[in-house]
Amino acid sequence: MNSKIYRANTMSQAVEGLRKDLGRDAVILETRTVRRSGFWGLLGATLVEVHAATAAEVRAAREQVPDETPERQPTFFQSDQAVEQVATSPVDLPAHSELPLVDVPGREVPDLPPDREATRRMARAMLEKLESEAVDEPKPGPVQAEAVRSELGELRDLVGQVLRQQSMQLSDTSVPEGIPEEMVAWYVDLISAEVSRELATRVIESTCQELGGRFEDRQLVRDRVIHHLSSFVPTANTPLPDPPLNGPLVIAMVGPTGVGKTTTTAKIAATCRLHRGGRVALITCDTYRVAAVAQLKTYAEILGMPLHVADHPGQIRSIIDGIQDADVIIIDTPGRSQRDEGRLDELSQFLEAAAPHQTHLVLSGTAGEQVLLREAEAFLPLGVDRIVLTKLDEAVSFGMLVDVLHRIGRELSFVTTGQEVPADIEPASGDHLASLALRGMQQGGALRSFPVDP
Repeated sequence: MNSKIYRANTMSQAVEGLRKDLGRDAVILETRTVRRSGFWGLLGATLVEVHAATAAEVRAAREQVPDETPERQPTFFQSDQAVEQVATSPVDLPAHSELPLVDVPGREVPDLPPDREATRRMARAMLEKLESEAVDEPKPGPVQAEAVRSELGELRDLVGQVLRQQSMQLSDTSVPEGIPEEMVAWYVDLISAEVSRELATRVIESTCQELGGRFEDRQLVRDRVIHHLSSFVPTANTPLPDPPLNGPLVIAMVGPTGVGKTTTTAKIAATCRLHRGGRVALITCDTYRVAAVAQLKTYAEILGMPLHVADHPGQIRSIIDGIQDADVIIIDTPGRSQRDEGRLDELSQFLEAAAPHQTHLVLSGTAGEQVLLREAEAFLPLGVDRIVLTKLDEAVSFGMLVDVLHRIGRELSFVTTGQEVPADIEPASGDHLASLALRGMQQGGALRSFPVDP
C-alpha cells in the first residue's frame, strides 16, 4: 500500500494539506512529533508528522489481509516505550527559512491491522502535549488565542473520532449500505452515544436526503443531525394545559421509588405559582415513606401553599371537592416498584378516585434502558399522559434516553437538572436532548435550567 508523510507546524495544517492531496476521506495511519534542526542541531522547531493514505487504498489493503492473520504491531507503536521514544527522541530534519508542507511519497507501509490501544495512547499523549505547550507559551493576543482554541477544538474532534471508532471497532460491514463516507463519522457518533442502530440509520438517511450531498459545512450537518434526532423525542407543546373552565386543573405524579418525585412535585408547583400566578394546592398520598409528608409540608410552607394528606383512596375525592377555589391541584403519590403488582393496584385506586386531568410518570435519567422500559410498561396502564425525566445532570447516556422516549411514545413535559427548588427544572425540548446526545454534557458538568414561560 502506497502512503505519504506530511510535516507541518500544526496538526490542522498537516490535516488540511493531506485532505487537499488525498481527499477529505483520507485515513490517518500514524502521527508523531519531530524536530527540525536548528543552530548546531539545537533549538529546532517541533513539527507534526502525519502518515496518511487514501481510503480506497486502506480498504484494499484490509481486504488483502486474511482473517486468520495474527495481529502484529506497527513499527512506531509497539509499546509504551515506543510512544515515549517518539516524544523524547525527535528526528532531526534539515533547517529551512520557511516550512512548507512536506510530501514524502512512495513510502511502503506493511499491510498490518491497526494497534488500537497504541493509537489511543498516541492520541491522548499528543493532545496532552499540545495543550501543555499552549499553556507554557507566552500569553497570545485575542486573534492568536482564538486560532489556538480553534486548532485545539479541531484536534479534540479528530482525536475523539479516532477513539470512538477504535472503541466501537466498527467494520465496514457494520455501517448500513447507502450511507455516504462523509456521514459515517456522524453515524459512529450516534452509535457511540447509545442511539440504537435503527434510529441512527434513520437520522443519517433523513439528513442525507435533506442536504442532498452538501456535507462540506460541518456545523450545518451537525444542526440537521440534531434536528432529525429530536424528531424522535415526543415533546409536549406546553408542559401543562390551561385550567378547565369549571374547577381546578388536577395533576397526578406517579413513578417508581427513588426518582425524586416529591421534589419534582414541589418544582412543578412552584412553576405554576411563580410563572403562572395561579393558586396551587398540594395533596400527598405518600404516607408510607418516612418523613415524606414532612418533606412536602416544608416545601408547601416555603411556597405558601396548602397541603392536604389523603390516607386512603376514599379521602382524596372529598379533599379535591373541598379546594375548588384553587387553580391547580398537584397530587404526590407514593413511589411503587414496577414489580409490586399489589401496591400498583392500590395506586390505581387513588388515581381512579382523583380522576386527574393529567398523569405524569416521573423517571430517572440515570436508570438503564431496560429498567426504564420495564417501569414504563408497569405504569402506563394507570393512564399516564406525560413523562418527566429527572436527574438529567447526572445522566451519562442521552442517546439511550432518546431511544427510550421514542419507544414509550408519551410526550415529555419536563426535565429536572439538579436539587434546587424551584430553579432546576425546565420544559422539555427535543432539540436540547438531541444536542446533549450528540455533544455530551455542557461546560461545567451541569445543565442550565430555564424558567417555564407563563
